Amino acid sequence: MTGTDGLRLDLTAHHSEYLPADGGVVDVVAAVRAAPGGPAPRHDGLAEVILLDCSGSMGAPQSKMRAARAATLAALEALPDGVAFAVVEGTGTARMVYPQRRRLAVADESSRAAARRAVQRLTPYGGTVIGAWLLLARDLLATRPDAIGHAILLTDGRNEGQRDVDLRAAVQACVGRFTVDCRAVGSADGAHDWDGPELLGIADALGANPVVPVEDLTGLTDEFAAVLDRALAHRAGAARLRVRVGGLARVRFVKQVYPTIVDLTDRGVPAGDLTVDYPIGAWSPTDRRDYQVALEVDPMSPRLRRRIGWLSVHTAADEDPDAVETPVTVEWSEELELVSQVHETVAHYTHQEGYAEQVRLALDAAATGRSGEAERHLGRAVAIAYAGGHDDKLRQLARVAELLDPAAGRVRLRPDADLRRWQYSVAYAPQTSSWASGDPGEADPAGRVAPEPRVEPWEHCGEPRVHPYCDECGAHHRSATGRPG
Repeated sequence: MTGTDGLRLDLTAHHSEYLPADGGVVDVVAAVRAAPGGPAPRHDGLAEVILLDCSGSMGAPQSKMRAARAATLAALEALPDGVAFAVVEGTGTARMVYPQRRRLAVADESSRAAARRAVQRLTPYGGTVIGAWLLLARDLLATRPDAIGHAILLTDGRNEGQRDVDLRAAVQACVGRFTVDCRAVGSADGAHDWDGPELLGIADALGANPVVPVEDLTGLTDEFAAVLDRALAHRAGAARLRVRVGGLARVRFVKQVYPTIVDLTDRGVPAGDLTVDYPIGAWSPTDRRDYQVALEVDPMSPRLRRRIGWLSVHTAADEDPDAVETPVTVEWSEELELVSQVHETVAHYTHQEGYAEQVRLALDAAATGRSGEAERHLGRAVAIAYAGGHDDKLRQLARVAELLDPAAGRVRLRPDADLRRWQYSVAYAPQTSSWASGDPGEADPAGRVAPEPRVEPWEHCGEPRVHPYCDECGAHHRSATGRPG
């Protein structure tokens, strides 16, 4: 699918085709890959807000504030002419650093120089009210509704100056307005004062981008540059994954499963009869994301084959009702060998979702003093990581527990592992590796979609049909085998 924004999004669906005759759940992995579909848009269609934590903790030690200023200066220098931008000082309130008035500036040689001078004067003081920072970013970006809005949020602390309910309300007020990349500053010894679940809640709601912990301050400038490069490549600001089902199926859940796990189920917006759109954020031509769509399917007679749903992707500029839909086709069966198969893409992500859930449960238990329960959940996470060959995750978990027997999941919590040492693993746990066997979802190099096979005209649901499937109920006409659906 190519929108008028010059971006092509291609979707390929992977799932096991067989399910029991008495019905069940079909898990579909929708691999979405972006590619250029036309000339790149001009930079005046982009808007960037840098939310810089300047609370007192950023001065302990002062190297955090120095690194944050240096990274911001480098990001400003890299802003191309024409990009709308602003820098916000985040403390117990949100204050404009540049420009001074509540508006967006336009990047050019003069504005970049003025912004750099303003940033160099920043010093750490005060508290942390992240909701206020986000709401100011929303208001600033609302002045450019035509632009693709993005924010970089840098913090080293938790939202101590605001009630949780108020932060959640602020985040909800920003949903759909812009996307955000969170960078969480910690110390080299692995202790972090920010709150992993808190930042994940912000990141999940505002674009589903990973939360990236930063322990080596010398790399912060490169990290800012990488985030900015990706943001400046955005061509679509509000893409949607559309799920349309027939009368035989219902949506159980929709999740993003790569590059990070985010539940999108409650964010669906009706888009027609038995059709729901799920927001999937901003896209650039090199982006790759995978989604899991679980469909509950009714019982049917064995050997019947039906289309139970259709998946498609759309951008804000693409309202074509005839956009290419990828069908989800299943066959009911009584053969145990067929119905017990799990597609390897689904297994790959289910495995990683299990790890993230166990880490979350371990933190919840540890935070309320239930050390035995925390140990059990952490042991399960270790066993999953070990089985999957995720040595990086094992190293992170070793910060809070001794890994006595990783294969068996035997661990012992470290007595000196306070909650600050859990945050890195909690933030990193939902980040997944892509299913790479054959690189699923890669489009034909020319971007072509394989046409449906031609069949002789046939009749179903009282109407003549010229395609292999009945448009009314999804029945499959098996002309190749001589067995009509």
